[in-house]
Amino acid sequence: MARFAPSRIFAIFAAGIAACALSLTGMGPAAALAPPTETSTSGIVYYVNLGDSYSAGFGSGALVPGPFPGCLQGNGQTHVTKIASMDNVNLTANVACAGMTTAQIGAVAQQITPYLATADLTTLTLGGNDLNLAGLVLACSTLGSDAACEQALAAGNAALPMVGASAHQTLQFIDAATPGEILVLGYPRLFTASNGDQPLMSASHARDLNKLGDSLNRVIRDATDGTSATFVSVLGPFNDHGLGATDSWIYFNMANLGDPFNLHPTTSGYLNGYYPAVRNHIHMNLLVR
Repeated sequence: MARFAPSRIFAIFAAGIAACALSLTGMGPAAALAPPTETSTSGIVYYVNLGDSYSAGFGSGALVPGPFPGCLQGNGQTHVTKIASMDNVNLTANVACAGMTTAQIGAVAQQITPYLATADLTTLTLGGNDLNLAGLVLACSTLGSDAACEQALAAGNAALPMVGASAHQTLQFIDAATPGEILVLGYPRLFTASNGDQPLMSASHARDLNKLGDSLNRVIRDATDGTSATFVSVLGPFNDHGLGATDSWIYFNMANLGDPFNLHPTTSGYLNGYYPAVRNHIHMNLLVR
């Protein structure tokens, strides 16, 4: 692997993350979407998707502009496109955008309340951007150090209660805004540490990052308490498909550390990991088999 000075690799990672960041200034998603429709009585399922880059399809297809300025999405196949392609499903609003925090997702939800009010199904991921993913991976990579990794992990764990509180507030708003089913999707483990060290980091540091990811999933699961939302884990489907596995479902371009798709599911990850997990949690009366 090519050697970079720590400051250089941080700049590359930061540039990739910054390319995905969302500015809420002047945002007006409703203006870029088709007008919401009254709830159908003919078996049509109105579907809303929002959230961060894992809901926006990063890692599959190519990078494309989303439905409003500052929003970026992947245009490949994902669990969202699979659900939307069903005969009786109408995806009325797909406002998931890379880089969004829990609070920003809540702000978007407030601007699409007419769509949520008519939605039979809403899916989202949230919480990952509230942690410093780029800093965590950098600190725990082969270009970091044990001390830097421990410090970054401690900061990430310390932030989890605030992440949970913010996620709960966002989910409370969405729950109040929609009468339909809400599925909150978890995150996969990024690394398969059982195969030993890998070019990006040691197996020990990979396990530590996976543990933090597991803690984040628990916080997001707990954030659904007191709401009608259901947490959907994807740890099982992604088992042995992290970075370092023979068949990895996590995208990482070693030749371009600033690739914004890095550390996101591949098309296989979305279709074989996320889609079956989501499909199994959708109320059977909603979808045509």
